Amino acid sequence: MATKDPPADLPTEAEKDLIRQGERTVDNLKRLFAFMFAISFGVLATSAIEELRPVLTNLSVPPRSTAAWLLIFEMWSVFVVTAGVFYHQGAKFLDNRYARHPISEVHPFGFAWDYLTLVITMVPFFFMAHSLHPSVTHVVGYTWFFGFYIALLGSGLILLVLAQIRHSEFVRNRLFGEILAATEIAIEGVLRTYWLLMNSFILLLILLLFSAYVWASTPCPTSPKQGEIPYFLYLFGALALMRDYLDYRYAWRFLYPVRPDKALALDRWPLTRIREPNDQKPWILLAYIFIIVSLVIAYRLRFWDIGYWAATCKL
Repeated sequence: MATKDPPADLPTEAEKDLIRQGERTVDNLKRLFAFMFAISFGVLATSAIEELRPVLTNLSVPPRSTAAWLLIFEMWSVFVVTAGVFYHQGAKFLDNRYARHPISEVHPFGFAWDYLTLVITMVPFFFMAHSLHPSVTHVVGYTWFFGFYIALLGSGLILLVLAQIRHSEFVRNRLFGEILAATEIAIEGVLRTYWLLMNSFILLLILLLFSAYVWASTPCPTSPKQGEIPYFLYLFGALALMRDYLDYRYAWRFLYPVRPDKALALDRWPLTRIREPNDQKPWILLAYIFIIVSLVIAYRLRFWDIGYWAATCKL
């Protein structure tokens, strides 16, 4: 009896096998990323124990104020929530790119590029976790946690700009000779544009807030003195958590399986305005303006001078 070919939108048996192999490949990478994050969370847990040790052992040390404990929990929350969002996005990217129908024809250099992008994204979390240890915060406050968070956003923006090049038609088709699913390219284009816009805007807000405190005669707002209410750090934590909300809420339909007939209904402004490549250009230009202004502020603040900030922020 004659057999019929499967519909074009359904994977063949050979492609199903390739998808299964892709799933095993990305599962191995996910284990590596999970291990890297586990180390960072282990460091954070150690920091938490050290912060709580005087309370748990009833040591004769001056008790922390309520403002200090609120700040500690807020900074822990920033790390935990932000790390969770970034890990989920990295894992979902691997699924979409390498373990999904229609299967993509990826170049080895393209795969290496994607791998290094994810690794570089996760490196700042390791240093953020260490910077929350009492041996650091009791000397320079949350200066280095703030600094590595800025490095996280800054490096992320650089990687997003490079991703624009990575997914350009010349690099993707002519240089690498890759064939990626059109739907995936469209989705990634929307996400990259949104992330460029949102992360650059939040980075600019945080730097403007920091510079306002510095220019108002607060040399190091990330290292409040004993008895001071750390207003800047409260606001910084609120902006960081707001960034996580905007990231997860707006990218939800791209990161979690959603019925196609309900997907577009989940979009909110500005996603409703950046669905087409031509509509993305003005938003990308605006993001570049935010990035340039942020670079100017960082230069004016001498963010590269680690020795200066270590001395200025010493408690």
